[in-house]
Amino acid sequence: MRARETTQVAKPWAFTLIELLVVIAIITVLMGLLLPALVGAKERARRTTCRNQIRQLTLGAHLYGADFHDFLPSGASDFPGPPDEHIPVVSSNTRSLFIKYGGSYKLLDCPSLGDPFNKPDGWIQEDYGFVIGYNYMGGHTNTPWPALPGQTGTWVSPQTLSESGNLVLVTDLNDWSPGYKKTFAPHGWGGPILKSRDYGNEGADGATSATIGAVGGNVGFLDGSVLWRPISKMSAYRGSIKWDDQGCYAAW
Repeated sequence: MRARETTQVAKPWAFTLIELLVVIAIITVLMGLLLPALVGAKERARRTTCRNQIRQLTLGAHLYGADFHDFLPSGASDFPGPPDEHIPVVSSNTRSLFIKYGGSYKLLDCPSLGDPFNKPDGWIQEDYGFVIGYNYMGGHTNTPWPALPGQTGTWVSPQTLSESGNLVLVTDLNDWSPGYKKTFAPHGWGGPILKSRDYGNEGADGATSATIGAVGGNVGFLDGSVLWRPISKMSAYRGSIKWDDQGCYAAW
């Protein structure tokens, strides 16, 4: 009599609970190691884009100067009365000129900055013109403006292309305003940091860009060169011709 044949069916292999927990722990550790590197790489790419845009804006200013006897685009605002100028604000005409000679409205705002920046129609400041995503130091009147309280730094606005190439022309928007309770840091460790009631928070109450986490910014010079400057190497400057401690402060 033949022995009864038996067939063993293999059971499907599966993780035990302990093995599953170990795998999850390993994945969590790997993500913790890789995520900072990915965030850092993305921020470095933003810095590079900003640097290229500042260089392109400087080129646009040079092209304008070639057509207008070496003069740079005006730094005046649209304000009809006595000079009331702010380095992140340009007149309607100056904005149009930068778009014409630079090639795109996108050059006027650091890609790290979101709404209300980076819009085709721009960020309109009633009676003054447009707030752009950089500081424009060219064509301003009566510089050097007085140093900020407790500070010594002043700056000179270049008027023509024939002036010293070491004069600062365009910088990243490491700006703050005690009066408007806004603070901008386009380049924090992991990306932009914007403090304002416009962004759904309580604002920074005049805190500096360094205080909210800025790590540095690009600085563009009249000769077309652009360098990255760590926040620890920056000085604070007056960014508004008047308004004292209620106006714009900036660091570069």
